[in-house]
Order: sequence, then structure tokens, then C-alpha cells
Amino acid sequence: MAASSTSSDTRRGTSASSKSSASVSSVTTHSGPSRPNFHLPTLTTASDVSANTGLAPQASGMPVPAKDTQPYLLQDSITVRSYLQVGPGAPAPLYYTFNSSAGKPVWVSMSLCSGPGIPPYNTSNSTLLDDMNMSAKELRQSTLVGLFVSDQADTQRPGPASNLHSDHIGYAQGGWTQVSLPKGAQQGAWIGVWPPSDPRNLHGQYEVQLTASTLGSLEDVAETPGLYFDDSDRHSALLTSFNYTAPPPNMSLIVLPTAGRFSLSSITYFNSSFCRIFDLWDDMDKAQVRPAVNSSETSRGTLDVQTRHDRQVPENLGHINDTAGVAPIVEANLAEPAMVQIDATTKAQVRKQFFVDGLDAGQNYTAYLVSSTNHSGVVHRRLYPAVKFVTKRTENCRLMYNLAFCPELAYAVPYNPSLDVNEAMQVLEQVVSSNYGNFSATLDTFPCASDKLGGYSSVTTCEDCRRAYQNWLCAVAIPRCTDLVDPANSAASQNGTELQGLPMPPNARLLPYVVNRVGPNSSRQAYIDQLFGAGDYGELLPCLLTCEMVTRSCPPVLQWACPRWTVTAQRDYGTFADADASGFGVDENGGGGPGGLRWGGAWSRYVAQDAFGHVYCNAMDVDRLLRQASGASALVPRWWIAAGLAWAALWIVG
Repeated sequence: MAASSTSSDTRRGTSASSKSSASVSSVTTHSGPSRPNFHLPTLTTASDVSANTGLAPQASGMPVPAKDTQPYLLQDSITVRSYLQVGPGAPAPLYYTFNSSAGKPVWVSMSLCSGPGIPPYNTSNSTLLDDMNMSAKELRQSTLVGLFVSDQADTQRPGPASNLHSDHIGYAQGGWTQVSLPKGAQQGAWIGVWPPSDPRNLHGQYEVQLTASTLGSLEDVAETPGLYFDDSDRHSALLTSFNYTAPPPNMSLIVLPTAGRFSLSSITYFNSSFCRIFDLWDDMDKAQVRPAVNSSETSRGTLDVQTRHDRQVPENLGHINDTAGVAPIVEANLAEPAMVQIDATTKAQVRKQFFVDGLDAGQNYTAYLVSSTNHSGVVHRRLYPAVKFVTKRTENCRLMYNLAFCPELAYAVPYNPSLDVNEAMQVLEQVVSSNYGNFSATLDTFPCASDKLGGYSSVTTCEDCRRAYQNWLCAVAIPRCTDLVDPANSAASQNGTELQGLPMPPNARLLPYVVNRVGPNSSRQAYIDQLFGAGDYGELLPCLLTCEMVTRSCPPVLQWACPRWTVTAQRDYGTFADADASGFGVDENGGGGPGGLRWGGAWSRYVAQDAFGHVYCNAMDVDRLLRQASGASALVPRWWIAAGLAWAALWIVG
């Protein structure tokens, strides 16, 4: 059963083979479609819940005059804000004190709410390091605001010269840092906030937000991805969270323009700052320009979690899937929640999906996911690495998802704005359902349910086969629509004339696999032109692994075969950005670099899209499923994530 590059059989829906294109100043305290021909499961709930609430606390106190003679006394878990001067002639650093006792851990968190974004030095330049007489770490820290915490009474104004242990020092990389005293402080804690030692000729002031707590870490920045971009059209976008099992964790989404009045003033200096991000989100609301964000749950792109033995889990907390490489929301050192006993079982996973509307066409945006838990009235928040995306310029692409006949589909499709949506869905439903039904009927001739005859694999089943085929079918039957591109900026073969069966070089320039569909009868499937009349658009080709996943998941008796990458596949498929010249290599093509730097620190394997907003091929969640199955998401140091964002200036989305 070959997955060829013809499209006529898909239009007719004649067989299971479906040979479609296989292709210290003042301190402020404040704390759907019709029923398909063949039954297909719907993966998304029908709920539509606002996701705009529960982020920034409202001011609950009055400004407190600074005292030059003694540090300001912090209250447990109460947020304070103050201003730190930067530049020549700036006054003394900010000093605080906090009452604590031995044996009771203390967490001190600091965010930069506003101020100059000092550009970092190129720490990979060995000549610069020699000239500055600094290590790469020292040079990186020289442009950052520093947090110094002392637990000794003889060091009540801690700073760079205080000879503190490195664990008692933090630098606001990305606009946030945290210092903890695991054993508490018998005599109390003293805190110093110092301006950068090298502001690089910049001056001004930082608004600093500080919190000290004995109730747990009130803020932390995740080191692994928790938010994923699905796709966008001109005015809307769809993003999804990490996987979890019920009950759901409390999550909120923030979407800021990457440039302009409501953007971060520095792409690297504030990208992890809680208060800077929250303040801008509130400012957009006050100016009535904040996009609408609605949420629902979906099981699209998930795997079930197998609990291997009896264990205790926190009561009323969402269960995070560790196989997805996402750290738990609640750290082990927080106050112990109520525990309940559960039995060994397989639990279905879901993800939160966020539909963002009211965006501007052809604009770059940055999205942030924030999860929160409440312990004894104190909220702990986790900020996940930012995801960048761009809205489309063309009117010929329409974002679609929650399709019963293609439950894994969540992207923009070719669309005529004058066409009725229900009519378009009926056409697509008929094509997909008839082909899926034929394939499923053929698969039913294989004894899938037989323990003796049906066990063709120890890791896949016939249901996995059906799912893989359905994903492939949807990818080739319903093209993923994007803006037209200059052919020189696409890695795809526009007409196939250069394909001669010879080894192809890897995609070293990291270009998307986009084929321009210009003029009549240019679409992969004829019914797109005949019935939709979508006009000119670019097609982001399916990832080759969507086809190969059918080969891997289905019984050999089906004889499913995909085109070879070096022969004809590049007419109809793209591949992962980290693939080699064969189209299959993983972590090749230069690799992800330290900490996945080349991909923005997001991950380093099966890269169908990166954290900079670049999408290379239409993966239909195959990339994520492969990462989950192999545990490929790596734990990335937070400073690598922030450093990776500096590359965004070289990788402009759009």
C-alpha cells in the first residue's frame, strides 16, 4: 500500500490505500460540523471559558517612605515595589530585612517591572573576554541587576563585596531571579538589590518587585516548554498547554505584541519578569486593546499515562505528565498538600487549548503561559518559556480545529472568505470519512483482537495504526495554509525538476517547506480549487514522519510504503529542521547546540517548529508524540533559554 503523490484516488475515496499526495526610594506593598460517514472521535470539549483572569494582584497598600538609616522590613509573602537607580551618580542600592528563624526555609524572589534593557555582551568572543579580564559568566552577570541575601548579622547590607556563598546570590537573567535559604536564618535575613556593575552607558531606573516568604516559593520560571503554538490566521491564533490528567491545573495565557507600545522593551532583559509581563497585560486591558483569550480542553496530541503502582498524589491538583518533559507545578519544598491514595491505572491525558482572537494581521506576538496553585491563601505562580508566533497576511487562510473527522487537525486551511463554513466542512468531511472508512475496513480483515495472531508489535496496536493513518490522511487531504513565500526562502521543491534521486543537502538555512499554490488547478487536491476557490496561498507541506508513522504503526500485511526523501518525497513532504540529508536524522543538521540554543531552548529533537515561531513542516502532532514516547524533551538551564532569545534578532518571524 504505497503512499504515492497522485490525488485522484483521494478525491474518489475508492480504497483504503487512499493514494492521495503522500506527500530604596518609595516602596509600595500589594500583595459543529455534521456527523461523518464513519464514526470518528471528537477530542475536544465544547466548553469556552475565559482565560484572562487570575494574574496580577491588585494594589492593597500605600507607599511607604524609604528610610536611609535602616533597611526596609519585609512582611511574609507580601509583595513590595521600589525604584533602583542606574548609571553615573546613582544613589545607594536597595536594602531590606526579613524576620525569620532557623529551620524555616526562606524564599526571596525578585522581578524587574520596568527599566532600561542593557544589551548582553557576546560571551562566546574569547578576545572580548580577555580584554575585559572576565569569565563568560562574570561578563554575563555584569549587565544584570543582582540580588544578594545574607543570613549573618554582621552582613546587613549585602552586595558584591560581601563574600557571600554563590547560593545566596542571584542575577535577574530575563528580569527574574530567586534565592532560597533552605535552613532558614536564625538571626533573620538581610537583602541587597544592586544595579548592574556595567550598565554599558545606559542610565535610568528599574522598578523592582520583591517578595520574601516562608510559605514556599511564590514564583518560579520553568526550564522546560509548557506552551505550544498550533497555528494562526489573520486575526486569531491557537495555542495549547502541556499535558495533564484531571483535575485541571489553573492556567492563564498572556499574549503581547513583540514590538510596539505594549511589548517588552528588551527581548532578553524582561522575558522572564512576572511583573513586567503582568503589567503590560493589564495596560492592554486598560487601553481596550487586549486580545480575547478563551480556553477549553482537548486530548489532541496526547498519550495516556500509565500509573505503574499504588502511590499517593496531591488532592485537587492536576497530574502533570512527566513523559512530556514538564516539571510538576508544585515543588517538593512547598507546604505539603492533602494526599489521597490512588490505584494503578491508565489515565487519559488532556491539554488546555487557548483560542486568541482580535490580533492584527501580519504581526509578531509573544505568548506566555502561567500556572498557579493556592496554598493557605498564598498563590504560587510558574511562568513557562515564551512562545513566539506571527499572524498571517493573506485572507485565504482560515484557522480550523475541533473537527470531528480530523480530531488532530489544528491549523489554517485554504479558504475563500465568501464561502460558507458549514459547506466547506461538509466537503472535507466527505473526503476524509470515506477514505478513512475504506482503510479501517481493510484493517479489520487483520485479526487485531487475536492474542495469537493479532500481536504484530509489542508497542503499537491497530488503534495506533488507525490514528496514524487518519493523521496522515488529514494532512494530505486538507493542506495547511500559509502566506506565499519567495521560492528562494523555501526548502521545498516547487516543481520537482531538481529531484534526481541524488543525496540532498540538509536544510542548513532552516527554511520552511512551503510550496506556493498560485493560479488555477495548482492545489495538491483538485477539490480545493474547484469547490473552495481559495485563490493563491502557500502550502506548508506535511512532515515526512506523518507518512512513516503509518509504516511504523500498522501491520506489515498492509504493505504501506512512503516515497523516498531523495527521490520524490520532497515534492509532497517536508521534514524536521534537525533532520539530516536522508530526511530522517534526529538532532542532526548542526544539532540544537547547547541547551537547544538553535531552536530557542525549546527542545533539540523532532523539531517541526521552534520557539522563535518558525514552522518547518506540518507535523500533525507527530513531533510531540515522538518526543513524549522517547522522553526527548531536555531540561534546559534557564540562562540558556534567555540566551537563546538573543538569537531572535537574527531569526525574524514573518
